[in-house]
Amino acid sequence: MRTWIRSRRFAGLTAFIAGASLGGFIGWSPAAQATEVTVSGPETVIFDSDISGCDNHHLPDSPARAFRNAKGEMVLFAPNFQNRAFVGYGFDSLKPDCDSRFMAAGKPLPELLDDRTWLQAVYTNDGQEVYALGSASFMPYRHDMPCEGRTKRTDCWINGLVTLKSTDGGKTFDYLGNPPHHAPFPPPEPYRDDRKRAPSYVTVTNIMPWQNYLYAIVWRRADNWEESRNCLVRAPANDPSRWDVWNGTAFEEAAVLGEKGWTVHKTECARVGPVGVSSIRGLVRDEATNSFITVYLHRIRKKDAPDIAGFFYSVSDDLKNWSEPRLLYQQPLRRDADKGDPFVAYPAIIDEDSRDRLFGTVDNDASLLFVRLVPKPYKDRWRVPRQLIRVPITIKED
Repeated sequence: MRTWIRSRRFAGLTAFIAGASLGGFIGWSPAAQATEVTVSGPETVIFDSDISGCDNHHLPDSPARAFRNAKGEMVLFAPNFQNRAFVGYGFDSLKPDCDSRFMAAGKPLPELLDDRTWLQAVYTNDGQEVYALGSASFMPYRHDMPCEGRTKRTDCWINGLVTLKSTDGGKTFDYLGNPPHHAPFPPPEPYRDDRKRAPSYVTVTNIMPWQNYLYAIVWRRADNWEESRNCLVRAPANDPSRWDVWNGTAFEEAAVLGEKGWTVHKTECARVGPVGVSSIRGLVRDEATNSFITVYLHRIRKKDAPDIAGFFYSVSDDLKNWSEPRLLYQQPLRRDADKGDPFVAYPAIIDEDSRDRLFGTVDNDASLLFVRLVPKPYKDRWRVPRQLIRVPITIKED
């Protein structure tokens, strides 16, 4: 293994030198061109809500995130707003914990952003004190509040990203600051009930420590698809409570914390990742090449041919310039599924043998984790149980 890793690093260096000699390719990433990620084994069901769910509401609803606690256990979240976890020493021993590790207060005040919150990224350097970024949503339909022209429950939702902290190894979390002092990524614009699609920070990848900073990629939704984008953000390694956004030339504050909470400072950010890609959901670093790999849902359309849809990946040397989408695992997405057909969502990459406490690094063998939604008839409607699925993948030089 040691000799093989060295050869991969040498190959990456050779590619870099060759790329530098070509010159003129802005955004071209030598390691990105050289890295190939492929499925290398069959699917395994880690969790099936119909079989081992704690109750009818125990449904995976976010990409998988994991860390090792102070006991050396893997603590894995793929939560809905109840934020339950799985605990074990690896994928084969993970068991669901029925205790909620955090639930928002359900307050009907959009300015507080304390209605429902999903834990979507975690950071710890000792397994005991754990920080998190959560996707916090205000949902007017839950509070019988008006929404002009509403046709679905998600209309008029507004979202921001909030910080949380645990001091007991992730068993319980609290906001890092009382609302609205908990939201370093508040909605870029105030809530309005006449806007079905509100500008928002909606989702975030896992947190990636690198070069004395903590990095992540967030999905900045605009009021139209064309302006929505993935944005690179970072925090000082010693202060995961405040975050800056990449504006294309430098990092600057997304918001400023004052007596009344966070005030939006930077409402725009530079687009990172391939054009046409929706929210990036997973981020890992390949130890052999020191390159980064993202995974996301995507679709490629070809004239006079069926769409290619499923899980795609891109690779980067610097987190800013990314390779074009490459297919990892072809699967039906929601729009591909006929009534009653299963479909997939929420991809992430995790290497259970990673030496990183956050499982943020990978070697040549890792796993793609995702959620499969399986509609089933129930009386006069459909219910949608979910499965958390693992698929082995191989990462190698192209």
